[in-house]
Amino acid sequence: MAHRDWLGDQVLLIAIALSALGAVALGLQFVQATLAFVAVILLVAVAGLAFALARGTLASRLILTACLVGLVILHIQLSRGTVEYHFGVFATLALVMVYLDWRPILLTAGLFALHHIVFDRLLAAGLGFYCLNEPDFGRILLHAFYVIVQTSLELMLVRGMAQAAREGQELQQMVQRINQADGISLQLDGLAASTALGQALQQALQRMQLAVGTVNQVAASIRVASAEIASGDHDLSQRSESTASSIEQTAASMEQLTSSVRQTADATSEAMAMAVENAEVAQRGGEVVGQVVSTMNEINQSSQKIGDIIGVIDGIAFQTNILALNAAVEAARAGEQGRGFAVVATEVRSLAQRSAVAAREIKDLIGASVDKVEQGTRLVQSAGSTITEVVSNARRVSSLMSDINRLSAEQSEGIGQVNQAIVLIDEMTQRNAAMVDQSMAAAESLHQQAEQLVEAVKVFKSA
Repeated sequence: MAHRDWLGDQVLLIAIALSALGAVALGLQFVQATLAFVAVILLVAVAGLAFALARGTLASRLILTACLVGLVILHIQLSRGTVEYHFGVFATLALVMVYLDWRPILLTAGLFALHHIVFDRLLAAGLGFYCLNEPDFGRILLHAFYVIVQTSLELMLVRGMAQAAREGQELQQMVQRINQADGISLQLDGLAASTALGQALQQALQRMQLAVGTVNQVAASIRVASAEIASGDHDLSQRSESTASSIEQTAASMEQLTSSVRQTADATSEAMAMAVENAEVAQRGGEVVGQVVSTMNEINQSSQKIGDIIGVIDGIAFQTNILALNAAVEAARAGEQGRGFAVVATEVRSLAQRSAVAAREIKDLIGASVDKVEQGTRLVQSAGSTITEVVSNARRVSSLMSDINRLSAEQSEGIGQVNQAIVLIDEMTQRNAAMVDQSMAAAESLHQQAEQLVEAVKVFKSA
């Protein structure tokens, strides 16, 4: 404001100087040089002292305004109330707006109103003081009306202009504070804002300061987080590569296992077929052994019947021997006549004895045969039981082989599904590895952008 007041004093001092020259010219024109020189010297001297001693103050503004009003009044007086010189009144009212202060405007309007009324009345009294070339109070009131209208408008304009000037000055101070050589400072401590625009800008800058501080913190956090993400993605990429390699090895092993399981299933199928054949052979062997057992039982029964027949033969031989003995005794009694019959009886007895001996031998052989047959029967029965157990075991083995074959088929199918799942996992792992690479690139880009953001925010000094 001091600069503006100094500039206003300079403008009015120049206007006073020009008005002084005009007053001298009018004094020479209207043959009133003495009045012109005396008044000009007095007014210019007062204005010069005020400018020299109180420049930029309210006193200088009021004194310079009064001196300029005095020179305009001098113009009207020297021209003996010529109406054209009344334009100086309106020019002066407009010129003092340079101060953007209502007080010089009111002083100007008041002095001109007092001049018009007093000088009109003095002219009407015949004392030679001119406002118009002849006294006319009605015209004076008309002039006063226009002065009041212009003064009112100027007061409203000056108020707005003063507000704008104060706002502009505050904005200029803020801009000077903000715009520094080493950056943009958002610190406005100690700089009071009195205008609405200045206060709004100050509040906006305070919010901007908080926002910049937050952005700076967030950018730093993003920079750290992006670095951590990049590091984590790098580790994850290495682990993904290792996992992919392990999955490939596992897939190859599963493929080999699948092939082995298929071979096992095929061998199991062949073994099951052989077990079925063995069970059928064992079953047929069991049937044959059963038939052998039945035949041995029949032989045993026949041997027992032969023994019985041999017993009968042995009894007949014994009775024949008794009869032969009786015949020999009777032949002996008969003497010479019975000698031939005795020889026959002796031969019969000998045959009977030999038949008895042979019957006993046959009986012994038949007994031994029966024993062997019974022993063979027991062995065959034992073999039949064993064959039956073999058949039962063969059936169980066949059932187990069937279960093993079914389980092998299911295992083969399950391993195939596992193999397919491993292939899918391998594909997913490779995709994840690609996505990790993309994430690493994005994290690196984010880190670079965070660095750029931090560098950009460094321009704003919030502390």
